[in-house]
Amino acid sequence: MHERNKGFTLIELMIVVAIIGILASLAVSAYQTYTVRAQISEGLEMAAGAKVPIVDAYTNDGIAPADRTAAGMTPDPTDTRGSFVSQVVVTDGRVDITFSGPRAHQAIIGKTLSLTPYVTPGNIVMWRCGNAGAPGGALLQNGANHLPATVEPRYLPSSCR
Repeated sequence: MHERNKGFTLIELMIVVAIIGILASLAVSAYQTYTVRAQISEGLEMAAGAKVPIVDAYTNDGIAPADRTAAGMTPDPTDTRGSFVSQVVVTDGRVDITFSGPRAHQAIIGKTLSLTPYVTPGNIVMWRCGNAGAPGGALLQNGANHLPATVEPRYLPSSCR
């Protein structure tokens, strides 16, 4: 009887390598999306610091603050920046986040995400984020219209899609 060599053939090894390559390419793509979403989250956290003074200014004056100064913030929009955010601008109550920086992913450099305040009939301020639909209610008095996000929708949190 002939004894057969035990081991893998070249074809079997090539198939395994091809499968590993496909899985690795999927993992890299998913990781890049996760990384960009984390960078977008930093922008939303920075915008949260602007939302409170805007609501306070609206509560006190009855109109949307025209800019950062009217909202009680510093006048320079680059004062609110981070590793992936270059500035946070306030325009008639709307908060515009601009992404940039040496560590920012190429997919979001120069892109913006806007948060727009709306007031409900119960006088509660609700925020519209990115490409999400308008919440119930109307824009704040003298408030700026909402701008859709220039960031790709797949990178936005579900509340902003």
